Amino acid sequence: MRSKSILCIVAQALFATIAAVSAPASAQTQTKPITLKIADFMPFANSRAQATRGWAEDVEKRTKGRVKFEYFPGESLLKATEIFEGTRSGVADIGIWVQAYNPAISPISALFNLPGISPAFRPAIRAANELVLTGDFAFFRDELRRLGVEPLFAWGVSDQEMISTRPIPDLRALKGMKIRVIGREWPQLISGFGATPVAVPWPEVYEALSRGTLDANVGFVSANRDSKLYEVAKHHTRIKLGAPAGPLVIMNRRAWDRLPEDVQLAMREEGLAFAERLSDVYEKEVQDAIKEMEGKGVRFHTWDAANRERLQSAMVALWGTWARSMDSNGVPASEALRRYLELQKKHGR
Repeated sequence: MRSKSILCIVAQALFATIAAVSAPASAQTQTKPITLKIADFMPFANSRAQATRGWAEDVEKRTKGRVKFEYFPGESLLKATEIFEGTRSGVADIGIWVQAYNPAISPISALFNLPGISPAFRPAIRAANELVLTGDFAFFRDELRRLGVEPLFAWGVSDQEMISTRPIPDLRALKGMKIRVIGREWPQLISGFGATPVAVPWPEVYEALSRGTLDANVGFVSANRDSKLYEVAKHHTRIKLGAPAGPLVIMNRRAWDRLPEDVQLAMREEGLAFAERLSDVYEKEVQDAIKEMEGKGVRFHTWDAANRERLQSAMVALWGTWARSMDSNGVPASEALRRYLELQKKHGR
């Protein structure tokens, strides 16, 4: 009787094992979370990087753990210039992309980085999300999907200004200076005033300023603070160069298509919430950054009305030149420019 009992136990265990092995793959994996890798070029100390990680945590909570994210900040997975290709090819599932680092990719996306195009961050990021992700103007999303990525939501930076190793009292002082800018349009702008544009990825700016291969950096106030540029550059010129709010968080298209619809919806909606939180952060931290850098010995400068007006006229002229050039290549840039400016007015009310 004892041996028969043991045989029964063994048989039951064997049948249970066979049943588990032969169960449909979906039944075996349905409780296993979807793990997605995020590639970011900024260090985690950066407030935008922290906000992006917060977006990921919100998606994890909303999906009750069905989605998990592995976050790779500070170029630990991909360098800034590699993020688009690395996301498209699947090295990362999600990438924090700056189109200006890859100007040949989706040329229409350069709209959001045009000098001075976005005077205020909150209406600009709302406008960028609406233009790219919704409505009848589908050129952005269609182009990016053909290239193998899905645009998830916009991010951006606030208050583009210049931090420099020497004072810049007016436009004439730009002549002969080596200034870090990115993309194709910013070099045209500063070259028009006699400066030399230098393309340097953000993580290399500190060293370039310290070595003298850069005299100035066009960047936003809080990022200058977070990267401790004040240690090597003691002058900050506040001239309202805009708050570019159209860089995109992108996702590998194949990975996106495999996601359940409710997970896709969670990512989209939490992306819109991210835009509002990031706007709140920027509004507060700009003033905090100015105060902190002043305490570190940084001097803040402004320009008179004549210099500001001359600069603004040059920036607006550049928008039209860019749009006409894109139009001639079959890209509806003038229409995108018109819509983006209108949407900023709409969201600025």
